Amino acid sequence: MHQNDVSTVVILGAGNVAWHMGQSLSGAGIQVKQIFSRNPKHGEYLARELKTAYTNRLDQLDKDADLFLLAVSDEVIPAMIQQAQFGKQLVVHLAGSVPMNVFGSKVRNHGVFYPLSTFTKGKPVDFSDIPFFIEASNEASLEKLRVLAGRLTRKVIVMDSEKRLYLHLAAVIASNFTNHMLALAEKLVIEKNISFDLLKPLIQETVAKGLIMSPLQAQTGPAVRGNIKTMAKHLSILEGHPEIQELYRLISESIASMKSEK
Repeated sequence: MHQNDVSTVVILGAGNVAWHMGQSLSGAGIQVKQIFSRNPKHGEYLARELKTAYTNRLDQLDKDADLFLLAVSDEVIPAMIQQAQFGKQLVVHLAGSVPMNVFGSKVRNHGVFYPLSTFTKGKPVDFSDIPFFIEASNEASLEKLRVLAGRLTRKVIVMDSEKRLYLHLAAVIASNFTNHMLALAEKLVIEKNISFDLLKPLIQETVAKGLIMSPLQAQTGPAVRGNIKTMAKHLSILEGHPEIQELYRLISESIASMKSEK
């Protein structure tokens, strides 16, 4: 094995990201030696899926693995780093908003291995087109992550913690906020017994257009046109939904403001 190759990993976590990373790594010929999770139900299930070992004790981590992947929530990462004894192995977290210095001096070889995508357990994802953003405490560790990411995707980018945080913010707005708007739209039409399916061609066209041209240039609707009467009607029928009404008002103002900046 080449010194920069990662052939065995331990995954700490058993949620959406851990599930997809485990599947992708296994598919790339990398052995997942062990799953750690404090939740036996989730941990044992993922271990069975990947045909590997499971533990809920940090003192029983397999120290022979080449890499430890912290696929846990952002809030858990600092405590896990302090509680576990990783030794000289390379340890990385997969979070977009957590800086690399979270490892401090506790872990000698450490880094970040951030896949920019949205993950839902059970829904397959094509990793080959997902960008991975990597960072490491030293050149040897960075090269290991570069080689590993290259086995999963065509897009490997070295990025520092500050830029990655801004990227993560943009990703939350582009993905999570967009999905929430779809959920609100679904809620409104369902209340009037209108099928959400009727909106799907519009949603697909909106997303497709925003990907082939600047979203700013692609913006349409009453706010960008300054159609005050239509917006007033919409605000009126949202009287029973004050939170949605306020979102409508704020977003419409933001759209109009961006138009004036063009």
